[in-house]
Amino acid sequence: MITSKNVFYHELIGLYSEVVNSSNKFLIGISGNIIDETKKTISIETENGIKIIPKDISVFHLFLPNGEWVEIEGKILVSRPEDRIKKKYKKL
Repeated sequence: MITSKNVFYHELIGLYSEVVNSSNKFLIGISGNIIDETKKTISIETENGIKIIPKDISVFHLFLPNGEWVEIEGKILVSRPEDRIKKKYKKL
C-alpha cells in the first residue's frame, strides 16, 4: 500500500499530481493523472493534453489512494522507476 513514508518506492503512474513549485513558472499549476515516467521526466495528462514535466526543477503534490496528499521534491525522484526501489533514503 502506498503511504507518505514509502511513496518513493512505488510506481507513480496512475496517481493524480499537481506541480506546486518549479524554476519554470509556466509549469506551476499543471495537474492531472501521471501517465508515464522516465528517468528525468513525468508525463501528466491534463485537460489540455499531455504535459512533460522535468523532475529535477519541480515540486509535486501527489494524491495517494488512501486520500492523503504528499509533497515531494522532484530531485528525489530523478532515477528510473525500477532503480528507485533499490535506493536508500536517509532522511525524507
